[in-house]
Amino acid sequence: MMRSKKSILCCLLSASFLLGCSKPQATSQTSSDDAYKIAVAAPQFGPYKALGVSIINGAQLAVDLKNQAGGINGKQVKLVTVDDGGLAGEGTWRARSLVDEMVLGVIGHLNSDISIPASEIYSKAMIPEISPGSTSPFFTERKPVMGYVFRTIGRDDQQGELSARFAVSQHFKKIAVLYNNRGYGASLASEFVNQINTAKDTEVVFYEMYKVSAGDFSKEINNLKLKLPDLVFFVGEYGDAATFLKQLRSTGLKTAFLGSEGVFDQEFINSAKGHSERALVVSLPEVKDKKFLEEYKNKFGKELGSYSANSFDATNVLISAIEKVKEKNPDKIARAIRETKNFPGLTGNISFDEKGDLVDPKFSIYVVKNGIFVSVQ
Repeated sequence: MMRSKKSILCCLLSASFLLGCSKPQATSQTSSDDAYKIAVAAPQFGPYKALGVSIINGAQLAVDLKNQAGGINGKQVKLVTVDDGGLAGEGTWRARSLVDEMVLGVIGHLNSDISIPASEIYSKAMIPEISPGSTSPFFTERKPVMGYVFRTIGRDDQQGELSARFAVSQHFKKIAVLYNNRGYGASLASEFVNQINTAKDTEVVFYEMYKVSAGDFSKEINNLKLKLPDLVFFVGEYGDAATFLKQLRSTGLKTAFLGSEGVFDQEFINSAKGHSERALVVSLPEVKDKKFLEEYKNKFGKELGSYSANSFDATNVLISAIEKVKEKNPDKIARAIRETKNFPGLTGNISFDEKGDLVDPKFSIYVVKNGIFVSVQ
């Protein structure tokens, strides 16, 4: 009996030893693991779909072109694409999953109220996040995440100032502000109003919030009829903007329309149909690189999306940082991003300040003419 017990014990110890010896072989890197893994996180369905897809497409094209050119140090770049649903809860869950996947950096998110909590998760794992669409000043102004958060778009205070200066320069006297019930809406609307309030002979006569995807603006439009503003500054996204504009024009009101950068998408023009003619919209500077525009259209079968260019730029900044570091160390990669100076991007030369904001951010004003966006400023 004792010999039997000893035999069993010896077998168990031998099995344990063999399993222990085989473990390193089981976890050794495969060819897939040899790739440099980065991620892009943006909504792919719902009211933010077109904006989210524009971010994903820009990142995908940057990765594809890099891989076609031989990748990084002879290894391919692997892009992990996740749908954050445009929802804060979903976004933070996705952020944790990307940390578990050990990505070297994240391009995204679109919405500021997702980027802000997600960045806390990434920064604790020392993973850099570069957002092409989050404009809230608060995104980059929190000390615990500084050094790990960046963006390739200007901030709400910068866009608010530009939009207000444009409105004043066009001699609009009575201005209405309609903003959505996300953090983006309240932040940009308040920045715009603060700038308007400093101007002479110009006043805000209407300031109201609407619910994303509500679909019915009759209450707001009835109130606008009482105020008769010269201009409506609409802070939101393309779908709601198209719905509002169609309903506004159906009443006969010809009030001028200025949409924030979330409105800038071909879907706005398509959905609003002829009602979008002469509508003004804020966005990034016009991309003049014809080769890039052709490559984008050939790959995706459509014109450049809202954030495609600065998502492309963000991805290339991340790839460049990985190339400099030459190892899979997200903390060192974040440091290399912080040191980025005059990186040649589609939207201009990119340099980051100590917060992770662009040193020289730019926005432009467009007008819809014959069904397309045309730059006016």
